[in-house]
Order: sequence, then C-alpha cells, then structure tokens
Amino acid sequence: MIRPLSIRKNTIETERLDNSHRPFLRTRTTTFIRPFITVVFFFMLPVLTQAEPTKQYRSVAGLIDLRTSFSDGAHSMEDVVKMARQRGFRVVFMNDHDRIALSYGVPPFRRIFRYKKRFPSIMAHTPEAYLAEVERLSKKYPDTMIIPGCITSPFYYWTGSWFKKNLTVHDYDRKLLIINFTEPEHYDQIPIIGNKPSLRYTVSLLPGLTLFVVPLVIGFILLKWKGKFRYMGVFLVVFSTLAIFDYNPFRSSLYSPYKGDQGMNPYQEVIDYVRKCGGLVFWNYPEQRSGVRRHGPIFVSTPPYPQVLHESKRYTGFAAIYGDNITATDPGNEWDRVLNAYCRGQRESPPWGISTADFHEDGRLGLKLGAFPTTFLVSKLSVKGVLEAMEKGRMYCSRGDGEVWPKLEHFHVCGEDDEKAIMGETVTTSRFPRIYFRVSVESQEPMTVILIRGGKVIATFTGQAYVEATCIDQGIPPGITTYYRIMDTRMHLTSNPIFVRYKEF
Repeated sequence: MIRPLSIRKNTIETERLDNSHRPFLRTRTTTFIRPFITVVFFFMLPVLTQAEPTKQYRSVAGLIDLRTSFSDGAHSMEDVVKMARQRGFRVVFMNDHDRIALSYGVPPFRRIFRYKKRFPSIMAHTPEAYLAEVERLSKKYPDTMIIPGCITSPFYYWTGSWFKKNLTVHDYDRKLLIINFTEPEHYDQIPIIGNKPSLRYTVSLLPGLTLFVVPLVIGFILLKWKGKFRYMGVFLVVFSTLAIFDYNPFRSSLYSPYKGDQGMNPYQEVIDYVRKCGGLVFWNYPEQRSGVRRHGPIFVSTPPYPQVLHESKRYTGFAAIYGDNITATDPGNEWDRVLNAYCRGQRESPPWGISTADFHEDGRLGLKLGAFPTTFLVSKLSVKGVLEAMEKGRMYCSRGDGEVWPKLEHFHVCGEDDEKAIMGETVTTSRFPRIYFRVSVESQEPMTVILIRGGKVIATFTGQAYVEATCIDQGIPPGITTYYRIMDTRMHLTSNPIFVRYKEF
C-alpha cells in the first residue's frame, strides 16, 4: 500500500536533576566548575549543534559506446570529443571494436587453411596508438574525461556449408562492452577467437600435443629408411607438423568456432578477465533486432539474448536503454529476476543499467551524438569519481534528441532517523520506507512514471514537464531485502535500484 507522506513530530522531554540535598557540591560547582563549563560550552556549541553532513553528489552526464575511425566509426576520435564538448558533455567513453574479423577454415587444418576477413579495429591500428590518442586528447582538452575501452565479440560458431550456400555464423553480434582498459596488454590478451598468441592455456594444452609429437618422431625415424617406409615418414612428418601448428598451444581462446554452441563459457571467461584487469564489463544490445541477416555470401544469426543477464555472473551491468526496444527492463522480466536473486543472496552483485549509443556517425538513423546519455552521481568530478559511480550503480539512463532528455533530479529512500539511500545504496529500516523522486523533461507531452518494488509496479504517477512523488510504502513485506526503481512508460528514462531491508519492530 502506498500513501502520501505524513510528517510526525517527535517530542523530547527533559528531566531536571535535583541537587538540593547536596549543597556542598552545588556550591563548589557554582563557584569553580560552572564558569569553566560555560566557557567550554560557548566554544563547543558550533560543533555540538552541527549535524553529521550528508554526502553530496554532483550530476554529470556522459556518453558511452562511441565508435571512431579507429574501427568502423565515421569520425576521428578528436572530432567525436569536439562534438561531445559542443553539446555539453564532459565524459566520453571510447569503445571502438577490439577487432572485427571472421575466419572460416577448411578441415582438417582449420586454423591454417582458412579464409579470413578483417576490418579496421583497435588491434589493426595497435592498442598503443589507440591509447596514445586518448592520452593526447586528454591533455589537449583537460576539462573532458576520455575513458578508453572497447566493444568485443567474444565468440561465434559456424553451421551449414559453403557449397550448400547456407553457411551461417552464429552469435557474432553478442557484444560485451569493456570500460577502462588503459594498458595495451589488456587488449592483446582478451580471451577471444583470433586474438594475439597467449600462454594462458599452454600448460593445459601441452598433453594434447603428444597425439602429434609421437607420429612426428616416428616419421623422422622412418625417413632414415628406404622405399615405401621413407614415403610414409615424409607423410607423417608433414602431417604431424601441420597438426601441431593447427593445434596451437598458444591460442587466445579455448573455444572453437567449429564445435557448436558452447553456452556461457566463452563469455564468462571474458567477463572474468576484464574484472581481473580492473575494468568494468556490460552486456550490450541484449535485444537487438539486427542480429539476423544476410551478409554477402553468408548468413549472420544472433537472436535477442536477454537471458544472458541471469545465465552469466560477475558482469557490471547491461545496456538498459539503446536504439532498439527493450523488454528486459519491464517489471518482472530479466533485470528484476536478477535483482531479486541478488536480494536473496544468490548473486554476488547486482547488475546496473546504462545507456549505450552504438554511435558511428552523427545523424545516422536520425540519431545525434548525445541521444543516449548516462548521468552519474559523483562525489568528485574526475575519471576515478565517474568509474566509482559506474561500478556502484549511482547513475541513471536516458534517451533524448542529443540536446534534451529526461532528468532524474532526485531519487532516494529514507528509513528511520532520516537515513537516506540513493541509487546503488542500501538502507535498513524498521519503519515503512519513504520514497522521494522528481523527474523533469522539456516536453509538452505528458509523462507517466512507474514505481517498481521487487519487480512489481506499486504506484503510477503522471505529469507534464515534471513528475514528482513523495510517498510511504506500507505494503513492503517485512524480513526481506527488496529494492525500488523507477522508469517512464515510454522507456526514455530508467533508474538504477535502491535496496531496502525492512524489519518490523
């Protein structure tokens, strides 16, 4: 049950101390101690009456998921930074493709005899050049925070046949967005198909080499013989050498594109690698509609994949607002399913929502740079402050026209003694939580905002130009951890959750 907030005044009674039966003490206090107490109290009064300050946060809007000419973007990195600055953004996340490449090999040596198509990317230009440009622009525009990272396709697999004209690559468009990769080796060692050689799996792969080393040794022995044995030796040496190179104990990924769907394992490996490197990682476009199409002589098939939100773990969050319609954020769907699992203690951390732009060119598909801002609540206006807000969920997502978008002016939940929690935080209370929020937008169209608790809509608010609410949730179930989040029904604004532990007296 939701009802308007009522304010109850507290009364405090004081009790006098009667010292009439102790005249000596009263005299000594009056004569010697009382003047001292008066002086101390006078100087300590400002300290004693000062309430503990509430931590203040500053709102700063940023743009995530930006492509430049380092991969398949139309603009240089500097042009993107200039455009962002002109439109009032001082936080930009560069997320060029780490690599854009597909390869299809012919058995039995698929890694050696293969057709490979490669396009411009960070790895093609080198990570050193990419990060050097980020550093150069950061120095040239010191008032703009440029945070490097990439977008990656961790895994794909093939079905069909080239000769039957039904060759299909699956799940190539399942994307992970990587934030805050600041070292070249971070990019070199991402465990994806086709990346640079790695020693990560060499020890575990060495036993498999014995299948080819033994025939190789036999082949060298047979080379010393004559006749058909010598020809057999040549065959074994050539075949075993090719097999060893094809086996490749220095591969960048354990997962083969010729063994079908391999579940979450290839993606979870990338997620864990990113977190180990100190980066943040988000599932991108979980319900994109462009993943099933024909691409030249092959077919591409990546159906919507919102189920990855609960099939994977330890990722930072996901794209809650982007260019396609999304249902994972609807009340009771995948996001709420994962958030409730976190509240029950079944997940280590909650996933946060961000806005992602898939920006390639200004005006492409009618969308300008700035159409998908994520607004951070930062304690300090710095790269570290933005990344901290991002990791802890102090942010909300919006969609606009590049200049105007819905703004969440405030959203917090109060417990007893006015203890307050904002997005990403938790409040514990033994009285009904009080929810406050205000959403504003420069539009003549009415806005409807829903308040969600634990995946269920508990209140709806409508307004024009702004929607403001102050209410008490009297229907919150006791003894559990739950959360509140808000979103507008047009899906142009989505908050991150505030967690509440409600315990009855």
